[in-house]
Amino acid sequence: MGIDSAQMFGIVINVAILLVFFRFLTQLAMVSPYNPVVLSTVKATKIVDIFGRIFPTLAKGRVNTAALVLIIILYLLKMFGVMYLSGHMITSPVHLLILTFVSMIQDLIRFCRILIFATIILSWVVMFTQSRSPYIEVIQELAEPLLAPFRRLLPNTGMIDLSPILAFLALMIAERLMDEVARTLLIGF
Repeated sequence: MGIDSAQMFGIVINVAILLVFFRFLTQLAMVSPYNPVVLSTVKATKIVDIFGRIFPTLAKGRVNTAALVLIIILYLLKMFGVMYLSGHMITSPVHLLILTFVSMIQDLIRFCRILIFATIILSWVVMFTQSRSPYIEVIQELAEPLLAPFRRLLPNTGMIDLSPILAFLALMIAERLMDEVARTLLIGF
């Protein structure tokens, strides 16, 4: 066992988590199911459909609880597997659950920051090239629910959209808070 096997396991399970999470977000943000990126993600995550027989969708089909349960299971496997393969053992199941949920929230915040940053860059790409690809459309549609509340708070400034900056700052504050929570929880165990 060792660090190399723990890193390899972490990479493989992170890819699975990212695919299932991407499927969850595309359904939550109501991205067009006919987009080629969404279609390929749905094909790659057929296991969500199997879980879907057990767990219903909520909010008029927007919240896929099967994908959410699968993400939690994958995170639990990730936390346990990485710790086991790197030689660290969990002291209690409660500790494992808390670490899993804190890690999930931290990863969600990081993903949202990357998504907002990608939206900013791609808006410039679209403006200069005057072309749109399915990838760009998916990223912009995924970021829209994150940016919409901040657009309502800010006054209309015409061509300049300041909502990504405000959203980015809010996510940085949330990330700092979660880091403090994680640090406090790790000291407590």
